[in-house]
Amino acid sequence: MKPTEFVKVNSQFWGDHLRSVSEHLPGSHSSELPGLLVYPRIMVLTETPDWNILELVGVSREYRSLEVKRQKAASVDQYFGSAQSSTSEAVAILSDESVVKDATIASERGRSALDTTIPAAQSLIGTELVGSADKLLQFAPGNYSSFERVLLVSSADSSVRIHWTFLAIAIHRSEPADKYLDYLQRLVSAAPHLDPVGTLSVPRGEVEQVLKGAPFASTYLMHGIPETTVGEFLNQHEDILLSAFDATRLIQEPFLEWRDGTSGADEIAINPDFILERADGSHIIGDLKLPLLETATVTKGGKKRRRSFTAPVPDGLAQLAHYEEYFQSPENRAFAKAKYGIEVSDPRKLLVIGSQENVDPTEFEEAARSIPSFEIVDYDSILRLYLAAKS
Repeated sequence: MKPTEFVKVNSQFWGDHLRSVSEHLPGSHSSELPGLLVYPRIMVLTETPDWNILELVGVSREYRSLEVKRQKAASVDQYFGSAQSSTSEAVAILSDESVVKDATIASERGRSALDTTIPAAQSLIGTELVGSADKLLQFAPGNYSSFERVLLVSSADSSVRIHWTFLAIAIHRSEPADKYLDYLQRLVSAAPHLDPVGTLSVPRGEVEQVLKGAPFASTYLMHGIPETTVGEFLNQHEDILLSAFDATRLIQEPFLEWRDGTSGADEIAINPDFILERADGSHIIGDLKLPLLETATVTKGGKKRRRSFTAPVPDGLAQLAHYEEYFQSPENRAFAKAKYGIEVSDPRKLLVIGSQENVDPTEFEEAARSIPSFEIVDYDSILRLYLAAKS
């Protein structure tokens, strides 16, 4: 199936399906539904040399026509964050028509990291597929593989990448459009009437109010907030970060001057986007990869500028390692305590990326060898963790 056919088939099918669900279930079966139905916001269609991939991302309280985004990836393995390998060893070996729903696919190290670092993830675990291999998924020609509300947790050394899928489907490009459409019809027809494919049911009450909030919705409309600074964004989304990572305090954009004389010639301070303080006294130092305006400058004579990223993941991880270096110095730690009241040592490193950002598995593995113990989480996953914490 050509990429143009893939776009046409999915745009028509998912638009009709989700519109029909929204017009029927919430009204006529409201009392039978386990909670409020929410819908995806964006349809991302990815073309690789051998595969077509659909992923629905975002969360909306009401059905709206899906925004369509097209992109390319080097391979299906790259898209799903698995290193390319000729070996069949993988946590999940996919064959024929594979459907994975309400589950977690994780390496053993990745699964262990969920227990120790992200308590809110426990309610999302569902069916567990856990294995010793670092590679999560093994695809084969002829596959029709769908992942509905699945948590993918890959690892490299002591670092992890967490990605929650609302719905993702991978189909080999050799498959014709009519056969793919038949597959979609079977997939939708096999789902329980009150749990349609491409939707998520969340508890009413507090979570429902959360979904009404502008800060939550704006997370999926990054292109609509071009003049927002990092500080303004954090003000709006503080509760999301606190709840998702089980933290008690958020320090926004701490401006920490070097006190040990080891800074570069042009650098006067580090300025991470945020530091989260948890109840156990540990800390998470994090950076957002968003096209936001910088609030401050850490260079002499610098001016406020808009962020742009040519290599968001490698550059972001290198920056986090630089922040970690700052806290290795007793003089710098003492200064941070005096200025912000935080005693930081051995902080976790968190890189938050856009939901459509592909993480090249080779770059991930190379970074893990030189930068120990970091976490990469996308926005969809953070907001799903937030909803789980509020449920």
